[in-house]
Amino acid sequence: MTTTLNFLEHLALTFWFGSILFFSFIVAPTLFRTLDPPEAGKAVRAIFPRYYLAGIFCGLALTAVHTARGVLFYWGGMTIPAIFLFVLLTLANLYARQVLTPAINNAREAGPSAKPQFDKLHRRSVLLNAFTLLGGLVYLYWVSVRGF
Repeated sequence: MTTTLNFLEHLALTFWFGSILFFSFIVAPTLFRTLDPPEAGKAVRAIFPRYYLAGIFCGLALTAVHTARGVLFYWGGMTIPAIFLFVLLTLANLYARQVLTPAINNAREAGPSAKPQFDKLHRRSVLLNAFTLLGGLVYLYWVSVRGF
């Protein structure tokens, strides 16, 4: 069971944070360099719901892995802090998908008069993405120290 939990943990962590890095540093910049801004924006808006849904599923998987470890083995150490971290990151992705993304899309569609609102919401989205990435990197560091 330990091997299965470790595998699921590493799979979810790799997929989630790999997708954040890939989207943030490769996909989005490439789209905005190669397409006209309105077309790049449409492409990014089409990706975001699935991008956040992947984060939600990975966060739920990581929460489940640590909950299973607590139930099966031990509630001490980093089990409870890891559950807290992944619940928090999952909720951030849920908020970004269900609330923030529709608000950003509405501000974009409202035209130039809503640009300040769009900029504010976009900044919040970038900060949430950075927060999720930072949380994952902190956890990855802990996994490295832990030894598996």
